[in-house]
Parts: sequence; C-alpha cells; structure tokens
Amino acid sequence: MKSQGHSFIISPVLTHLNNLTAINHYTRLSLRLLTFLFAVLGLLPFVVLIIIISKLLRWRQLNQWVVTFWSRLMCAIMGLEIKIYGDKPVSPVMLVANHVSWLDIPIIHSFILAGFVAKHEIKYWPVLGWLAMAGDSVFLNRGNSQSRKAVLTQLKKRLTQGRSVAIFPEGTVTDGSYLRPFHRQLIHAAVETRTPIVPVAIKFLNQEGQREARVGFIDDEPFLQHVFRILQLPHTTVEIYCGARLTNYDAGTRIMTSMARSYIEQQLEQDDYLSSVA
Repeated sequence: MKSQGHSFIISPVLTHLNNLTAINHYTRLSLRLLTFLFAVLGLLPFVVLIIIISKLLRWRQLNQWVVTFWSRLMCAIMGLEIKIYGDKPVSPVMLVANHVSWLDIPIIHSFILAGFVAKHEIKYWPVLGWLAMAGDSVFLNRGNSQSRKAVLTQLKKRLTQGRSVAIFPEGTVTDGSYLRPFHRQLIHAAVETRTPIVPVAIKFLNQEGQREARVGFIDDEPFLQHVFRILQLPHTTVEIYCGARLTNYDAGTRIMTSMARSYIEQQLEQDDYLSSVA
C-alpha cells in the first residue's frame, strides 16, 4: 500500500482544462498551444533574465523560486499532474532517476533545484536548451573521456558548495517499459564528496492508470514535433517516488549505484507498470 502523495498544479484554469475528458481534442490542443506560445514568447525572456540576475547577485532563493515556477507552469501546460511520494529531497543531494522524456527535467525542477547532466546536443534545442543553460546544466559529450572527467570535476565542485545535482545514469532515454543498466562514473562524485544520493522513480500514467508510453520520443522525431505531440495528449499523472537518502559511502560507488537502481526498479515494477501500456 503506497502512501498518499503530495500533488500540485500551477493554475486552477489549467487544472480544469487538463481534467476535461470530454473536451474536444482540437479545442484542448488549441488552448494548450496558445498557452505554450505565450509562456515561451511572453514569459520565458523574463524568466531567463531573472535567473541571470539572481545568479549575479547570488540570490539562490529567487533563482530556485523562478525555476520552480517555470517548471510547474510547463508541466501544467503539458497536461501533467505531479504526485510526490516519500520525503521531498533537501539540498545538497545527488538525485538519481530513470529517464523517459525531456519532461523529466521540469518535473524534477518542480520540487527541487538541481543542476542536470545533459547530453551536449540539448544545448542547441529550442526552449529546453536555453533553460538547461540557465538552470546550471552540465553538458556531456558522450563517448568522450575528457568531457566525462571535466563533468565529474564540475559535479564534485557543486556538491561541495552545497548545491544539488541530478543525473540519469541510464545514459539515454527509454520508452519506459524497462530500466537500463546504470553507469556509475558520475555517481562517484557523490561518494567522493560524501553527498547523500536520493533515488527517484518517475512514472507516467494515463487516465486508466496504465503506463503512458506516448510521452517518450518516437524514433528520431524532432524536438518541436515531439512537443506538439505531447500537447495533444489528454491529462497525464506523474508519480514521483523519492527513496531514502543513501549514505553508505564506505560501501563504494558500485554498491551505492546498485542500491539506487534496485529502489527505482522496485517502484517501476509495482502495479504491473512496466508491462502495462496506453
């Protein structure tokens, strides 16, 4: 029996829109698309400006508030209702999560400010790339050992400064039906700095309570095409399971990585989530 989760949505209007199951598909798409364009074209420049100012003046609370506000807004526009189970992480921590969609980033930022490790290509994606850079993301050239070493150094520096980071140790997205092996190299930064590791399981559910497979990328579709497709989906529930803080540093990185993966896998296997599909 799982405990009651804490949920939130940024706007009652968007909540009402997302919960209207009988609403005409094209009406919902039009309203979401207009809201998305207003947010990106009208609000995003101010969001980025405030983030830059807060960084220059070292106003961390303002930075966190703006990132949280924007992330919750994006989640609401995309039709997501987020429910959190377990204790919400408190900085500094390293979040270790499964990875299905770019939505994982605003979902996590909706409840904690954490610098992500992202693939180098994301830097050049519209909207998400700008936010990734403004949100202190570290960009990794996959397959480049020098880039990995540089990222590891940056992660250790941030953790020692009391800032949280988040990684997707699978190394790439999946369709959500399975969990890949975890790479442990970046997790070593938390072990070396003796920073708590918090495993986070992310589950996307449709209105029937089954796994919503449509939130993931299909083949190699362009990012904006993917966003447009997400905007067409009905209401989606996102369940976030935050595990206990892992602090058994003397056990080593391999064991800590295995413990984090075991927790996430256990949560994903509940209620036939991995085998069910929308």
